[in-house]
Amino acid sequence: MAQSPPRDCNLARRAYDNPFSDRAGWTMRRYQWHGFYAGLSTLTAYGIHKTTKLPSWASAAIATVGIGLIPHIRSGLVKHEYKVDARDWAFDVFNRAAPAILLVGRSGKTWQSNTLAATTFVGGYFALACYASP
Repeated sequence: MAQSPPRDCNLARRAYDNPFSDRAGWTMRRYQWHGFYAGLSTLTAYGIHKTTKLPSWASAAIATVGIGLIPHIRSGLVKHEYKVDARDWAFDVFNRAAPAILLVGRSGKTWQSNTLAATTFVGGYFALACYASP
């Protein structure tokens, strides 16, 4: 069995990533990357919903898969640029599921459902963040 990369719980460490191109990217702290991708996924879901008039849940699912999973399939499974790390993939899919978690919280229309959604996201983030790259 292939060995997984070691845990890296230093979320303030500066890391490089290339979110829009295979050749160009930039460096930010890891927690900033995580916020960037969660925000990008949420904005993408909103844009899909507003432009296509798809239901909110479908827009959230498309953004989650498109930003959280497809890049891993392309780079890891198809192009073999890095080894498959299920824990990193799990973090990325969970982190990019921010619009779906937000949608579930808003569906209850109470402060309790919003609190539960926020707690779920924060708890999941801290449970998986040490396995994320960057």
